[in-house]
Amino acid sequence: MADVRKSAKQTAARSRAREKAAEFRAKEDKLEQLATDYFVATDSLDEIDATAQAEIAAIQERAAQQSTAARTSAAAVIASMLELGTPKAEVAGRLGLALRDVKKTPAL
Repeated sequence: MADVRKSAKQTAARSRAREKAAEFRAKEDKLEQLATDYFVATDSLDEIDATAQAEIAAIQERAAQQSTAARTSAAAVIASMLELGTPKAEVAGRLGLALRDVKKTPAL
């Protein structure tokens, strides 16, 4: 009888040990998958940053070109006003500029 009890206890213990081992393996598999997901996400950060930097550079280049065109157009207006014989002080007053800005305007 003692042998039967001991065998039953051993069988139950083995069963619990297998369940715990299966739970441990399932948890390890889940942790491994989560770690994989983490590394995939962090690896994509470099690509995202590189793409963003390229887009920023393109936007800055476009903005620089547009700013240059606008400055050239503004300088042309000032030059046209000066060509009409308008005094620099009056041009500055009409445009809301400082006199030094009118004087700094490049001749076109």
